[in-house]
Amino acid sequence: MQAGRNLAIIFSIIFLLAMGIGNAALAGNGNGAMDGTGPMVSIFDGIPVTISGVVTSVGTQGQGIAIDTGTEVVTVYGMGPVKFWDAASVARPEVGEAITVNGYGVTFSDGTSKIIATSVTVDGQSIELRNATDGTPLWRDSMDNGAQNQNNK
Repeated sequence: MQAGRNLAIIFSIIFLLAMGIGNAALAGNGNGAMDGTGPMVSIFDGIPVTISGVVTSVGTQGQGIAIDTGTEVVTVYGMGPVKFWDAASVARPEVGEAITVNGYGVTFSDGTSKIIATSVTVDGQSIELRNATDGTPLWRDSMDNGAQNQNNK
C-alpha cells in the first residue's frame, strides 16, 4: 500500500514538472528581443535606424553583434537563430564583414534601450528578420515558411 502511494506521489511530481516545462516553452511568444528584456508592445514604437559598418564581434544568442560604424561601435540585437538564416540560404554575418542593418532603437519596460534588427544586408545578400506588419520575428513561423518568404523576395 505504501509503495503504491509513493508511486502516485512520484507520478504527480513528474506531471507537475512536465506542465511547468510546457508552460515555460509557451512563454516565449512575446515581442521581446528574446534576451530577457521584454515584453514590449511593438518594435515599431521605437526610432527607425540604419547601421552600416564592419562586424567586430558576434555574440551567442541574445548577445547581439557589434558593428564598427567608423565613429562608434554599436551592438544590434534580434538577429534570429542560425536555423532561420540557413533556411533562407543566407550566411550569418561574421567578424570582418561589411554589414547594413535596418532596425529600431527601442526602450524596454525596464528602461534599457537596444537596437533591434528588422533586416540585414551582408555580402550582397539581404534577409528580412521581422514581419513588416507587426514586427514579430519571422523565425517564429515555421522554418519552411521563413525560407519560402525569403525566396519570394
